[in-house]
Amino acid sequence: MSRFHYERVSVLYSAGTILETDAYGVICHVGIATGYGTVIHASRRYGQVLETSQTQFSQGKTIRTVPHRSGLSGSAIVARARGKIGQRYGVLTRNCEHFVNWAISGKARSRQLGPLDLGRH
Repeated sequence: MSRFHYERVSVLYSAGTILETDAYGVICHVGIATGYGTVIHASRRYGQVLETSQTQFSQGKTIRTVPHRSGLSGSAIVARARGKIGQRYGVLTRNCEHFVNWAISGKARSRQLGPLDLGRH
């Protein structure tokens, strides 16, 4: 068994690709692919932003890609995301969607929260 995540995944997503999987019913979990078979995401389960394998990110559920526009390269998005590793998770201000939107646009927003969205960092 290889110690490199990219050698153990069936699909290797390029750096900066936004990934989505089902979390709780109609709620989705999103993260940022690193290009090495890992995903950086704000995890409610672990209470912080962290980098995990694609399998840990999806917990066995189907992974989908989410189209986005950004003036940043994929590697720049990953670098920004890595800078937030260890940041605490908060459902109303620092959830996975806030984190991903901040990494790609500089604006922390959560569409899934609708009018409850309090993200401002």
